[in-house]
Amino acid sequence: MVEAIQTNEPAEVAEMGAAAPAPRRSVQSITRALEILEALAAAGRAVGITDIAERVDLPLPTIHRILHTLIKSGYVFQTPRRQYALGARLITLSRYAGGALGVTLRPYLTKLVETTGESASIAMLDQDFARYISHVPAEYSMRMFTEVGNQVSLHATGVGKAILASMPLDEARTILNRSGLRRFTLNTITDVDEMMAELDTIRRQGYALDREEHELGVKCVAVPLPGPLRLTISVSGPPQRLTDDEITGTALPALRAAVDDITPAIKMAMLNR
Repeated sequence: MVEAIQTNEPAEVAEMGAAAPAPRRSVQSITRALEILEALAAAGRAVGITDIAERVDLPLPTIHRILHTLIKSGYVFQTPRRQYALGARLITLSRYAGGALGVTLRPYLTKLVETTGESASIAMLDQDFARYISHVPAEYSMRMFTEVGNQVSLHATGVGKAILASMPLDEARTILNRSGLRRFTLNTITDVDEMMAELDTIRRQGYALDREEHELGVKCVAVPLPGPLRLTISVSGPPQRLTDDEITGTALPALRAAVDDITPAIKMAMLNR
């Protein structure tokens, strides 16, 4: 049961300004609610109201009021210890947003498949996973295929490792410690320190490899897309076709060209949100 939160209405009115016009109050409330949601997302765990106040420049009564509204709407969850975390309703919204962006970016994947001959995908960070938002399969009978919306582990996939490598070191380590490094194949890296060393290599070389770490018979090369959405683009195929020479000679140049083409499209999509 969500505990009711008491607010100090006079203080709130004084803070907002009694003579302020209604449209301004509405816009300001939305902005403040988004700041609180972003603060909870950045925390990556359930936090108390004082932790939230340290991340947003708002009075405690205002934070209480907004949290109460967000809890009732399902966008924030309150734990029995009176801490707060992002609510499940945001998962549905993220899937809609990712799906819409995936449709916009699909033509770039089609071009990538035509250039490399292998399957191409775009994935984004979703909680402690990578979620595919767009995919175009190759025409080979032996090919990599994934359903849009599927979630995969960050540590065992090319797209996931590219996402992790785009984060600050402490954030990546926190996620790895929290989610664990499940073994999928004998090639899966299951030690956090070893994975952190792998992420350092990825940062230096600019791309990530999945050497049959998530699924035997599937190799992947992935490159992060710049921007705040934590997106990555990849090419996948069987190891006998996606050889090291093929990766360096064909896949990587094509992926980097795709990044150059896609980045302006993502910026435009974000401006039109």
